[in-house]
Amino acid sequence: MRIEIPEFRRCCCCFPLRRGIIVLGYINLAFSIFLVVIEIVVSEHYGKTNYTVVLYKGLIFFSQLWFAYILFASEILFNIILLVGAHMKKKGLLQVFYYYWITMTLATLVTFVILRTEHLFRNYGNYFLESCFFLSNIAIQVYLILLVRSELLKRRQRNCISFVNQAAEVIVDTPEQTR
Repeated sequence: MRIEIPEFRRCCCCFPLRRGIIVLGYINLAFSIFLVVIEIVVSEHYGKTNYTVVLYKGLIFFSQLWFAYILFASEILFNIILLVGAHMKKKGLLQVFYYYWITMTLATLVTFVILRTEHLFRNYGNYFLESCFFLSNIAIQVYLILLVRSELLKRRQRNCISFVNQAAEVIVDTPEQTR
């Protein structure tokens, strides 16, 4: 069985592909910075503790403060890489972001499955709400991955020079022989 991965020409049916990636990159960067500010305010409000509750890509978990800051710093850094790569049309930077984003999306998905299997049968309301929030975030991440992939494919197709031998495509009908 073969599955074809969709290739997009426009983002959200209204923006050109590169501009749509830039818009989603700025939205993602603003949201990441907002979450870092929230983490800083919460950690300052509740005192200097080493542990915090982290909301990372729709996944809520309890971790040490330094780990949360590393996660958010890497996300902000790679969002900047996406924006620079999209603005300057740098294929290498877009590929770095593409592979990082795939890795982090899969890691987040695996972490969600591992952390939430024990809570599956205990509290349905909270589990359902968190699952909906998480899956909508995963859908947005996968959409951004597909957009960046489409942009990379578009860049690859533009760089290839291909020639068509039109003489080989000519079909000559031979007249039928009559006796």
